[in-house]
This record gives sequence, structure tokens and C-alpha cells, in this order.
Amino acid sequence: MVTWARTRYTGVRSWQSETRKLRGRPDRCYVIRYKRHGRTITETVGWQSEGITQEFCSNLRGQITANIKTGQGYQSLEEKRQLEMAKRKSAETAAVTLDQAFQEFLNTRTLKDRTIKDYKRSMEVAFQDWKSRRVIDITRDSVAKRHAKLGKDQGAAQGNQHMRFLRSLLNFVAGYYEDAEGGPLIKFNPVQRLSQTRAWFRVDRRRTIIKTSDLPAWFKAVQAVKNKTVRDYLIFTLFTGSRKQEGLTLETEQVDLINKSYTVLDPKNRQPLTVPLPKYLHGILKKRIEKQGKTKYVFPGDGEAGHFVEPKRQIAKIVKDSKVKFTLHDLRRVFITQADALDLSVFAIKRLINHSIGGDVTSGYVVTDVERLREPMQKIEDRMLMLAKVKKAGKVVPIRQNAG
Repeated sequence: MVTWARTRYTGVRSWQSETRKLRGRPDRCYVIRYKRHGRTITETVGWQSEGITQEFCSNLRGQITANIKTGQGYQSLEEKRQLEMAKRKSAETAAVTLDQAFQEFLNTRTLKDRTIKDYKRSMEVAFQDWKSRRVIDITRDSVAKRHAKLGKDQGAAQGNQHMRFLRSLLNFVAGYYEDAEGGPLIKFNPVQRLSQTRAWFRVDRRRTIIKTSDLPAWFKAVQAVKNKTVRDYLIFTLFTGSRKQEGLTLETEQVDLINKSYTVLDPKNRQPLTVPLPKYLHGILKKRIEKQGKTKYVFPGDGEAGHFVEPKRQIAKIVKDSKVKFTLHDLRRVFITQADALDLSVFAIKRLINHSIGGDVTSGYVVTDVERLREPMQKIEDRMLMLAKVKKAGKVVPIRQNAG
């Protein structure tokens, strides 16, 4: 049972511990009592062994009761402790550097490997000298000057990309770290200045594409490639309109040869997609998968990742042989362009290439299954085969393929 002892100060009392000792004597715990809005509040201040004295408790109680009368400051010991904790935390967060915030950003956010690689590159290339800078010291003016310098040194597209990364990182800082009042550490993202002053560099979207008249020469050069993996990958990309990494990392178990479809599990917009395989492409993948056996990837490679990587050297040879300049993303543009030429449904085209349908309310009610997409997918393949002069009058013209 606790035995209370009064002190010579109003509202301050104590009790002795039977287990805690101070210089061979029982340690003493001090408690204060005061009125707040008609209620008696009792709060423990601390132990004598921790340096707490009667005088300290009396002064603390006096400050609390004065604050209650004026309605200002902390009005309880608990509030005082919370404010002190917030100030300590605020001091810690105010010292957070850009690099520390970036490491927390990587640990907290769920990001794709490619995104992480791009972000790390931005930190090294664009903000290496800012790593040790406190995030609260990154000003709107410094952002504007760095953006201008990046545009001059690395080009408009890269300058914009680095600043979009910084904007994302500082948005995270604003939501993750708090100041002493519990508000965001950064009240206004300094990168917003680029939008407010319309200082973003204008970068025209790349519009290169393989012309319809160049498709026969391109297709012939692709078929002549000795490396079957390169050949099949390029044909797959052309006939599906898939993004580069979606084809490179496609796993064998994602291909359903029986139901003639394949599934992209982790596309750019994070929405898994199952797409029908048109007849010509299905035949190519069926032959490839059956011949390869139990390989993890449809297009395997010798690298550490185990899958094929962008065949830059082979693409350069195809460009030389066909005299048709192209990039892998151009194949996606060809697919979309030919789909549009067939006057297919916009919803169907967007589903086939896994583009976001956007904010259209009606689109939210449209559920497109694989079989609904099979007919438009086949029409696109048929059209491109005809344009490439591989298919005539409903049949595929055999093209001699290298045995290599």
C-alpha cells in the first residue's frame, strides 16, 4: 500500500518506493495535483534519483496552473512532454538531408527495379552535390537554377526528368516528416516553381515510326537474322505492341498455348493484363516454347537476369540491311497506328496495349475479356502481315528462315 507524504509546497506530494534505493534509502517519487476545468488532475513528475525535487515540482505546477488561467501554452504535464518530444523530433527531421530522405523513400515506397535505377541515376548525375544538403534548405530559386543548368548540360528531356524525380522525392518528404507543430516539414514543394513560372522545357514527343512502305524490307531483314531469339522477340513486339521490358521479361508460364493468350503480370500501369495471341504469333511462340523446354523466360539470355536484353547490335544490323531506321518503341507505334487504321474501338485498342482508359465514367463500366479482344487482335496481325507482304488473300506466304 502506498503511503503519501506531504511537502511544504501546495499541490506537491510524494511516496517512497520499497524496491528503488537512493544512497541506501528508499527512493521518493513526486506527484503534482491541480484543478483544470473543475476536475482534479494528478500527474507523476518523476523520481528523486532522477534529479526531481520539491521545488521543481512546485514551479512546474505553477506554470501549468498559470497557463490554464490564460489559456496559453501547455496545460498539463502530459502536454508539456508531448511538446518537448515534438521539438526533439522536429530538430531531428529538420536535419534530414536529401540523401537520408532518398534512402527512406526507397525503403518506404514500392517501386519497380527500373524506376529505382532511374532514381539512383538522378541522385548521382543531377544531385550529387546536394546529397548532404538539408531538404529544408532546398529553395525555389536553387531548384530553378539547377533545372536551367541540367537543361544546358544534359538536354531538355533529361533536365525535366531529373526535376520530376526531385518533385516526387520532396512530395514524399512533405508527407513523411513533420515539424514541431505536427505539420509537413516542407510546406510548399520548391519544384512547383517550374510549373508556376512555366519553366519546364518543351520536349516534343518522339514521332518516329516504321512507314507502311518500309514494312516489307524491315520484315525481310528481321527474318534473315540468324539469332532466333532476336527474330522472335522483334516479331512478338510488333504483333503485340508491348513495351520493351514486357517482352524481354515474359516468362514461359505466363503464356497459355492452349487458350492462345499471354499475361503481363507487372506492366507499367500496374494493372495485370491478359491478351489473346493471334494465329501467326501463336505459331511462333508455340514452336519456341516447345523447343526450349522448361526455361523460365520465353526469350532467355546469358546475362545475370536470365532473360534477353535489348539487342542493340542486331537492331543496328537490321537497320543497315533494310535501310529502315527504328527503335523498339517504334514497333509499339506501328501496332497502335495500324489498329487505329482499322477503326477499332478505342477501348479495345487501349486494352490491347494496356493504356489507362482515363477518367471517362463510362469506361469504368466496360469489362473487356480476352475473347472480346481476340477478333481485333487478329485483324491487326492480318493487316500487318499483308502490309509486310507476308500474307496474301487469306494465307501466309512462307519466308525462308535461317537455321541458326
